[in-house]
Amino acid sequence: MDLHRRATGDVTDAALRGLVRRGELVRVSRGSYGSGSEWASASPDERYRLRALGVMAGRTAVAVASHESAAALHRLPLLAPDRARVHVSVDGRGGGASTRTVAEHRVPLSPLDVTTVDGVQVTTPTRTALDIACTVGLDRALCAIESALRTEAPDLQECLARLGRRRGIATARRAMDLASPLTESIGESWSRALMMQWPEIPTPRLQHRFVDDRGRIVARTDFDWDGRLVGEFDGMMKYRGGAQSVIDEKLREDALRALGNHVVRWTWDDLRHPERLRRLLASGMAIAFR
Repeated sequence: MDLHRRATGDVTDAALRGLVRRGELVRVSRGSYGSGSEWASASPDERYRLRALGVMAGRTAVAVASHESAAALHRLPLLAPDRARVHVSVDGRGGGASTRTVAEHRVPLSPLDVTTVDGVQVTTPTRTALDIACTVGLDRALCAIESALRTEAPDLQECLARLGRRRGIATARRAMDLASPLTESIGESWSRALMMQWPEIPTPRLQHRFVDDRGRIVARTDFDWDGRLVGEFDGMMKYRGGAQSVIDEKLREDALRALGNHVVRWTWDDLRHPERLRRLLASGMAIAFR
């Protein structure tokens, strides 16, 4: 979907209002318009990304898209992102000129932490994740940082040092210490974050390859505990191949059980109701280690 800026003289305000009223155009942000039909079919994530692009098109060169808005432009998965406003950052300290639709952050901003996406300046994935980590709880901070780790091999320590002293920096440091580059989805990151809160659940091994007695790899699992309990987050992506994918997954699970593993699986709904996952894992532990 292409965005168009309101240009003086190209169309009257009355004509624009008519196009919006008829649904031919939609006002994405102040001064930016897009196709009404394309907007209607766009996902919430895509609509927020377009809002961010529209806001940035009307900002000065010193402002860069940041926080949740930068994550949307990078298509960086986040846990429960706050997308009520578009976030921008300007080099400086304290203050900002936030409005109902735009949150402006004045923070130390190095050129090393800025890149370009879709023609606009935006914080890098690493800086984006650390900025978010300073404004949310530990679960969401860990998920943001692990999403960044899946996109690049950043020097988190150097980027963290450039942030300076700011509110939330302790949470960002803690999340950085706990983060792993081995998780492969936001669901796996959220699963890890929840497990860390439960003392009866030991730290799992991530992405272990299991081999059969002939040395063939039969599975690489999301989580496992001592080669006796396997935990798999079911994001449903693996089943998009239809019936054959379901058959393949069953054969894979049978092979894991043949190696002496008890297998437990969970879904997004279990993550949204964490006590379900906690009971599932505790029950699995009782079976696998009895």
